[in-house]
Amino acid sequence: MRTPRPVALMTIVLATAITACGGSTSEATDAGATTSQAPPTSAGTTAGQTLTHLRDGSTMTQDDSARTFAITHGDSAELRLSHDYSWTDPQVAGPGELLPVTAPEDAGYTAWELVTSGPGNLVISASGAPDCESGDCNLDNIDFTVSIAVRRP
Repeated sequence: MRTPRPVALMTIVLATAITACGGSTSEATDAGATTSQAPPTSAGTTAGQTLTHLRDGSTMTQDDSARTFAITHGDSAELRLSHDYSWTDPQVAGPGELLPVTAPEDAGYTAWELVTSGPGNLVISASGAPDCESGDCNLDNIDFTVSIAVRRP
């Protein structure tokens, strides 16, 4: 049985309106974040890309490189970079800063807390080369970059 044209058209209009207003289907992840299919945003995401919503206290690692996140201004997230690499100091471009966190001596990573200074878009970047003294010399260099859309509370 065919759907009458007005019903089909209204379904398309409604789906478009929900997407334009930021609606999406989300699922919880074990990293304390939520993923969703992102509508186009000023953070550089496009339809079909996965946008991860960082909850307060979420953690990012070098395995998250090239991902796009969103965080609510006022929430914090932690960046952890493995001691298997010798890292440049992470740089933040945009409304935020990274503050050093004292990690346990045997944690195997260096950590920073992301503190946002207002809504907008920011990028965190760092470069890592294998640390042959504490890790595996056969690892490839990493150019770590994440994009984060900072949203109003």
